[in-house]
Amino acid sequence: MKSVVIVEDDPDIQSLIATIFSMDPRFSVTGLAESAEAGLELVRDAKPEIIVLDDRLEGALTGVAAVPQFKEVAPEAKIILFTAHADLQARVVSQPGIDAFLLKTETGELLPLAQQLTNMLSLL
Repeated sequence: MKSVVIVEDDPDIQSLIATIFSMDPRFSVTGLAESAEAGLELVRDAKPEIIVLDDRLEGALTGVAAVPQFKEVAPEAKIILFTAHADLQARVVSQPGIDAFLLKTETGELLPLAQQLTNMLSLL
């Protein structure tokens, strides 16, 4: 089973993401965090295969700023930047560590994207 950590400060979006992943028995949401700092602690312990990360979060760190730290504590994890801010795409498309970018308006693409990223992991 592939573990997923969700780093999102909106409880409704957290619930939506968790519900999306519950549709595929190959995934298990192992943690929810409202800040990058709390997410880093979860990821350090859980070592997930997928991190769904918002950018604008509670706390001092933005999601994008925390990406290098997430990769440091879980280098094998695939990070999906899942945000409502389309303007971020141009800034982060070439940032190492972010494996995929998805707008929150495209929630129907979240599960297929995660499946694709974890399939890439199993090919390595």
